[in-house]
Amino acid sequence: GLVLFAKNKKSLDILLDKFKNKEIEKHYICLCYGIPLKSSDNLQAYLFKDSKKSIVYISNEFKKGYSKIQTSYKVIDVNKIKKISLLNVTLHTGKTHQIRAHLSHIGLPIIGDGKYGSYEINKKFGVNTQLLCSYSIKFNFTNDSSFLNYLNNREIKLLQLPFTKYL
Repeated sequence: GLVLFAKNKKSLDILLDKFKNKEIEKHYICLCYGIPLKSSDNLQAYLFKDSKKSIVYISNEFKKGYSKIQTSYKVIDVNKIKKISLLNVTLHTGKTHQIRAHLSHIGLPIIGDGKYGSYEINKKFGVNTQLLCSYSIKFNFTNDSSFLNYLNNREIKLLQLPFTKYL
C-alpha cells in the first residue's frame, strides 16, 4: 500500500499538521468475509486499546476509557457465491487497528486478519496476511503549505485495485 514519507523535518511538520487538520485524506481497500447490508455506511462506535495484550475492543456504547471512532465504507464489488466484498474504507478518526476491529465488530472480518478475523475463513481462502492496504492519498489543503503547495488538489493512488483476484 501507499506510505507517505517526509524527507526533512519541515516537510514532516507540515504533513503532520495537514493530517491533524484533516487536509490529507487516505483511502484503504480491503477484502472482507461477508456482504454489507448497505452499499455504503458511516460507522460510529467506541474503541478501547489494551496495550498489554496488543488488541483493541469495540463497543456500540460509550464506556470508561473508550474513545469515539468513525469509519466509513463504500462497496466496490461483491461475490455472493464466495460471500466476500471489496470495500473502500475511509478513517475519520485514526486509532490503532481501527479498520480491522471496526469491520470485524459489524460482522465483516478482513480476510487474512489473524487478530480480528477468523482462522477458518483465512484457511478457506489460503491467506495468511490481511487483505487491507492504503491505496489512495488525496491532498486537500485549505491553508498555505509552503513548499508542499504543489501537492494541493492532487491524488496519488495505486494503478490497480489490489485483491480483485479473489473475487
